Amino acid sequence: MHSGEGQMLTRSIGILIWGLMVGSYAEAATVILNGKEISVRWSDGDTFSWTEEGKKQSARLNGYNSLESFGPVHRWGTWTGSELYALAKGAGERAKIETWRCEQLPGGGGYGRVLVDCPELRRVLISEGLAHLYQIDGEGDPQELALQQSAMDRRLGIWAKGVPERILTSVHSTAEGHTSTYDRACSVTTAECTKIEHQEAYATCQDVCHYGSCMLYVPFAERYGYQAPKAKCLYL
Repeated sequence: MHSGEGQMLTRSIGILIWGLMVGSYAEAATVILNGKEISVRWSDGDTFSWTEEGKKQSARLNGYNSLESFGPVHRWGTWTGSELYALAKGAGERAKIETWRCEQLPGGGGYGRVLVDCPELRRVLISEGLAHLYQIDGEGDPQELALQQSAMDRRLGIWAKGVPERILTSVHSTAEGHTSTYDRACSVTTAECTKIEHQEAYATCQDVCHYGSCMLYVPFAERYGYQAPKAKCLYL
């Protein structure tokens, strides 16, 4: 690893440590949503929540994806799961330390969330290697793809120890009750995220790999310990 790469990695993990020292992810931050300043809590680098008229609202941010922050589930190159987990947390901390201008978009963000566009934040996280571009239909914006390519070339953030052909963003198992299902992976060159259909019954904590990227399969009920005991592979 070159000295500049090491400095960026140290900075990213330093953001995480700083955030934990000043109050963790529960600490409120500020977003200007549809022209109105609101107090939000960042779950990770691409999700925040807030309370409006006594009701909790959640937003999924458009056009990019930060790594899963419920545990050390990602792996590629020479990264360990724990190292990428620290960078996943760091993306949330990076989002929290500034105020971003965002707009709600039509449609939803899945899991009952609204879809929100925060273009400046997206470009910052992409350029610092703390997230990757994410498009379901078609390719990403050429200028933002150039930012991502620059981050990969300089081995910043999540790219410091390897660049896979695609990044796995979700894995699903037929053990969840489906006869067939899919995993999803995003191209690091075009940002297009496509389904990989399969009929596999993954076991909890099974390592699933596609296109040079791996992800531990953990059913939703076992991710946080709310509905079932937390999966053992999520403990550091």
